[in-house]
Amino acid sequence: MNFQKFRKVLNAQKVFSRRDIVKEWPDFNFVNLVNWQEKGYLLKLRNTWYAFPDVLQTEADLFFVANQLRKPSYISLEAALRYYNWIPESVFTITSITTAKPVEWQTPVGYFSYRSIKPQLFFGYQTVKGESADFNMAEPEKTLLDLLYFHPEYTEPADFEALRLNQEEIVKLLKTDRLNRYLELIASPTLELRWKSIEKYIGL
Repeated sequence: MNFQKFRKVLNAQKVFSRRDIVKEWPDFNFVNLVNWQEKGYLLKLRNTWYAFPDVLQTEADLFFVANQLRKPSYISLEAALRYYNWIPESVFTITSITTAKPVEWQTPVGYFSYRSIKPQLFFGYQTVKGESADFNMAEPEKTLLDLLYFHPEYTEPADFEALRLNQEEIVKLLKTDRLNRYLELIASPTLELRWKSIEKYIGL
């Protein structure tokens, strides 16, 4: 197999699996992948997933990778807080929500963490058209609700101080009617109480 031909076919996918390779070349010799990794032509992300070293350049690319490595999934929690400029610190772990089993993976391009949620709570995200890749991102309202759902220790306004939440930016983006609708769908009195705490802290 000629590497240039291989790359020309799969380059646009950014990340690809062995299954993708077999779709194109049913008799593909997977020893090629080992050889190309040794030469630096390929990165092995995890198990059966690969990428070309110079393709993943932007944050959008990494969000796309996170969506691909675990399906279905969308970016949320701290990664989404930073995406919306709601926290000042850089985030070194891209955390996603999934209906599959929770897992964490260290890869050559970043650390990916997946938190599991019930299928009926898997909503409140949108597909964002990134400059270099599209990705699933939690909506602002679901970002905060996911934060409260997975961090039950956040119960009082003082608990949110450590996060250094940007209250002004939150107020700009948050749609309270949508958030209240999501609270009705989740139907958790405990989560509603936690929301009242962060609502008071934000100043809505």
